Amino acid sequence: MGKQPRTVSALLAEVRGAVDEVRTVAAAEHDSARQGAATWLDSVFADVGTRAELRAAAKLALGLWGGMGSFSDANTREDGAAIDRLGRALTRARRSWFVREG
Repeated sequence: MGKQPRTVSALLAEVRGAVDEVRTVAAAEHDSARQGAATWLDSVFADVGTRAELRAAAKLALGLWGGMGSFSDANTREDGAAIDRLGRALTRARRSWFVREG
């Protein structure tokens, strides 16, 4: 796993940091839809504490990605970078079968 997070807590911190970045960029760009998505993501991950809960929350959150007009369509370089970071964090969280609890 190299430098990738090895605990549920570390993966949660990564996801929450990525959500915060999306929120910050969305606020700067006056993107109320992505600000709302960030708030929703906060609620999805609010009570996560186990690997199973982390995987379930990440699976639900990854439902934001899709085709044209989806969350993953970026308007600016900053927006794209924040969305990419979030996507990577959620994907790692979804694949967290072997991380330690805690």
